[in-house]
Amino acid sequence: MSTTSGIIADAALDSNEEAIRRHYDSLSFWYRLFWGDHLHHGWFSTGAEKPREAQIEMLQQCTSMLRMPIAARVLDVGCGYGATGMFLASKLACEVDGINLSPNQLMVAKKKIAAAQLSSKVRLRLQDAESFAYPADHYDVVWTMESSEHFVYKQKYFHLVRRTLRRDGRLLVAAWTGSMTRYSVSGVAKHFVCPEICTADDYVGFIETAGMRVQQLVNATKYVVPTWQICLRRIRRSGPLKHFVPGGVRSFADGLEVILDAYLSGDLTYTIIAAQVG
Repeated sequence: MSTTSGIIADAALDSNEEAIRRHYDSLSFWYRLFWGDHLHHGWFSTGAEKPREAQIEMLQQCTSMLRMPIAARVLDVGCGYGATGMFLASKLACEVDGINLSPNQLMVAKKKIAAAQLSSKVRLRLQDAESFAYPADHYDVVWTMESSEHFVYKQKYFHLVRRTLRRDGRLLVAAWTGSMTRYSVSGVAKHFVCPEICTADDYVGFIETAGMRVQQLVNATKYVVPTWQICLRRIRRSGPLKHFVPGGVRSFADGLEVILDAYLSGDLTYTIIAAQVG
């Protein structure tokens, strides 16, 4: 890479990092208000589940797909409020390192982790996933749930994942997937600060090119759609409050309809991939 192209790449990363931090810091209260501490989709098997039940079911589905080892050393990339790390530590005795760009989210997460007496098992740091110094041969599992959509250089990320995984290490990816040529998908990317949303086939290519094998791929769209229907109902119940909040919050509220429409049209899908080194 030339000096000039390197400077441009660094600028793109810095700009993206700041946009994501601003998004999650400004919306920290609202994300928790409308969806709780688990900042990921729920898995609604019947549609009758309560949101938290569905979110825990999502984690259980993913750990089952991954054949999650007990007491694994885990890197949670985009750890949100630390709820996934707490689940893995308390249910599977995992040692979890989490990285996150949002100081506001980390402040909440660390308090909750301390209250649950899990500070020795779940350790979080303020760090951009695309510039994190991934230690070589260090982790048994890298958990990437609804964070890769925000990455500028996805292929590079998966090479870094391969580097940091131990022999027989495992990768979990749960991502919004679709083609940016579709207007609805590009609309989702705009509202939710995603430089690019990629297809499921793209992700398979990234993972295999990085030297890992896809063990299982699931299109979970039909199980996750109620997530956004519930969020939309909740925000509509807030009524005129929407008109008195910052612009970023209004854009987030508008984005709920955009992403739900994209799912219902079939343009956007929710893909879960379990992969392994070797």
